[in-house]
Amino acid sequence: MPIIGLLHLLIAVGFIVHANKTGRPQYWMMILLLVPFAGSIAYIIFELLPELANSRRSRQVVSDLRTVVDPHRDYRQLGERAMLTSTFDTKCKFAEECERKGMWQEAIDLYREIAQGLYANDPEVLRRLARAELGSGNAKGALATLDRLRVAHPDYQDQDAHLTYARALEKEGRLQDAATEYKAVSGYFVGLEARTRYALLLQKLGEPIEARKLLTEVLRASKAPGVVLTPDDREWIKVAQRNA
Repeated sequence: MPIIGLLHLLIAVGFIVHANKTGRPQYWMMILLLVPFAGSIAYIIFELLPELANSRRSRQVVSDLRTVVDPHRDYRQLGERAMLTSTFDTKCKFAEECERKGMWQEAIDLYREIAQGLYANDPEVLRRLARAELGSGNAKGALATLDRLRVAHPDYQDQDAHLTYARALEKEGRLQDAATEYKAVSGYFVGLEARTRYALLLQKLGEPIEARKLLTEVLRASKAPGVVLTPDDREWIKVAQRNA
């Protein structure tokens, strides 16, 4: 019993420290000191569980579970909204969901439908249209769309549009042009994809030393103090590791 009582007290002290650091009401300290066991349970129920329920991570877990149970839920809901309101925003969100599901032609049709009238040369619509065209395998169409974007908005700068352009050049077999674009976009692209793709292209071009050097830089950057890695970054780290 003394050991169990000591354990309850230690847990309560831990919660007292947590309450103090997170600015919880002062009465929790009295409750946790006077009734450690019941107080700890109450603290978990009334303070910790609601906090966890509202955390970003818990919301992501719930979202993932919903996706497993009903994988077409978002597609269905976004499609219904796009049909009911038919606004720029609802159509764009539905098109993005089509992209996420690999439904490239559906996404292309939606973006082309949006790119009319006021939005005929909207840079965001054209950027997304080019991305969908490349996803469908139509690299030539993606290049034409991005060239159209460049003519309409010569000062427009976007890392994703630039990367799409480089990828489309590579797919079209214009490897030297692609290398030039990959090198340029790698200089400012936030994330590891551009540099990794550039390194892989250098391997194709018969420059293994430069490619390995770049892949090493990618792996080093992924371990830098304070770096925040996205799920996409983690996938590109695996690619870099396999080819370094």
